[in-house]
Amino acid sequence: MKTALFVLLLAGPCLAADRPAYAPKRLALVRQVTDVDASPDGKEAFFVTDITGAMELWKVPANGGWPTQLSDLGEQVVSVDVSPDGKNVILASDYGGDERPDLFLLPSAGGPAENVTKSTRAETSPAYSPDGKKIAFVADPGEPFVFQLFVMDLATRRETQLTREAVNVFFPVWSPDGKMIAATRTGDDRSGDLVLVSADGRMVEYAEPPVKGGIVIPQSWSPDGKSLLTVAEDAQGFHRLYLIGDGGKGRFIGPSGWDVEHAEWHETAGIVFARNESGASALYRLRSPDAKLERLTPAKGRVEGFVLDRAGRSLFHDWSDSSHAPDAWRLDLATGKRTQLTRSMLGGVKPEELAKGEIISYPSFDGKLISAVYLKPPVARLGTPPPVVVMAHGGPDWQSFDDFHPMRQALAEAGFAVLAPNFRGSTGFGRAFLDANRKDWGGGDRKDMIAGVRYLASRGEADPKRAGITGGSFGGYSTLYALARNEGDWAAGVAAYGMPDLALDYELSKSRFATWYETMMGNPKDDAALFKERSAITYLDDLKAPLLIFQGANDTNVPLAEAELVHKRLKALGRDAGLVVYPDEGHGFSRRKNLTDYYERTVAFFSEKLAPR
Repeated sequence: MKTALFVLLLAGPCLAADRPAYAPKRLALVRQVTDVDASPDGKEAFFVTDITGAMELWKVPANGGWPTQLSDLGEQVVSVDVSPDGKNVILASDYGGDERPDLFLLPSAGGPAENVTKSTRAETSPAYSPDGKKIAFVADPGEPFVFQLFVMDLATRRETQLTREAVNVFFPVWSPDGKMIAATRTGDDRSGDLVLVSADGRMVEYAEPPVKGGIVIPQSWSPDGKSLLTVAEDAQGFHRLYLIGDGGKGRFIGPSGWDVEHAEWHETAGIVFARNESGASALYRLRSPDAKLERLTPAKGRVEGFVLDRAGRSLFHDWSDSSHAPDAWRLDLATGKRTQLTRSMLGGVKPEELAKGEIISYPSFDGKLISAVYLKPPVARLGTPPPVVVMAHGGPDWQSFDDFHPMRQALAEAGFAVLAPNFRGSTGFGRAFLDANRKDWGGGDRKDMIAGVRYLASRGEADPKRAGITGGSFGGYSTLYALARNEGDWAAGVAAYGMPDLALDYELSKSRFATWYETMMGNPKDDAALFKERSAITYLDDLKAPLLIFQGANDTNVPLAEAELVHKRLKALGRDAGLVVYPDEGHGFSRRKNLTDYYERTVAFFSEKLAPR
């Protein structure tokens, strides 16, 4: 799946016109928090944050206190797991965004990080066995980015490869007795089987998803180890809790209508899960599979993941919304009290002065309702009605959420209305909507974005002659294609790591994305005419609007050569086109110095190109 940084939009009332704008550099001081985990006793929370300028591992007392930095790798840390005894932490970290991470082990009390894999493979998703003596992880020992399941004995560092599939194996989950590992076998991230593997590699079994062509993803075993809780696609195309019992028989439990994104089953706490409701997260509980549904938190903001302590009393999670930066939180399941454990709003930024997110819907060209996160500029700095920037998310099988990102606030602060539409092809709205742009990239999805600008213009909330578009990955593709087709009155665009030539991108990344591409758009041989028609490169002579391109030099997803191709061609045509390359980034930017530059250049570019005439 091609992903992007752009997943947020904001909305809110106008404030006093004399309030100074928060500059992009100041908003860049607001730190990010992700990968929240906890010690088994619930006394400490672990999290990844960029307070030092790079995404490193930290911890903080669960009853409040000063956070402590644990890792000092200078790179992006992901996939954190705390050992069952709480003494160690395993994590993954790559090199300059090259998406070839190694696994590192470090003491939870502090100390040097040890690289336990030291290979040319990519290793990620480490998970401790229940006794803490082993870890399961996925790695690509043969074909790059074709991941298989491994187990490592931590005492000897001996590795055992458990699967040898032609497609990816993801999401390892240990059984309570440590004898089995459940995972998902998938080629395109949309469909996939359940894989059950013995920890010694002697037995591999498969279970098809309950709906043909769907996917099943393991979440948590029952406390007695007799059942497996998964998330599977139901008949309506939503990801729903699916319980597999003895004999492999399964049944759906809990509500449908929106996607369940993460679930845990605990002997005391019951089944706790996060549900994405039109781009906003809510936490729920079932005390048993057939119990009455309990809502733990309202559908507001974004929860990306959570973990329960060993006693099942506390739930640790991240949370943000459009005007509140992501932080680590603790939820007391007995009282419902939520405690904020970190404070990410640095730089004197006041949440009450920022734009507030509003989830809206509007009719597209064919009457289909499109959900979007929308913001009004807090202060009218660029005229009334204001210019609008459409933020195209990545994927396309991804979604815009009501969460926090400094770029969005920087644009709103500068005076832009911002619209992040969940155009057809987005996740979270059922299978029919997800499949609505198959073999139609740049078709209905692009028209959905144009319809969003026209909708805001019809309400007097945006100037359609001052409309910009931006995004990364598929959002970068959307930006390039929208400007090249020269339809919809786009006045400027900022494209980050987007694909200008689908046939070229297929060839450059086919070892990783061939199955996905064939699901989404076909292949350049059999669908040559479609690949040509839906590539921005075909229409670059018609691209007249100013364009700024951002790219990571180490991008293995959309390689640098693709951005250089567009820039060189447009400069030869005498067009207004710029290219910024970050030498220490990959597919998406994570270092604060680069993010600050990215925010500043983007806001300055749109402020100049979409200024009042």
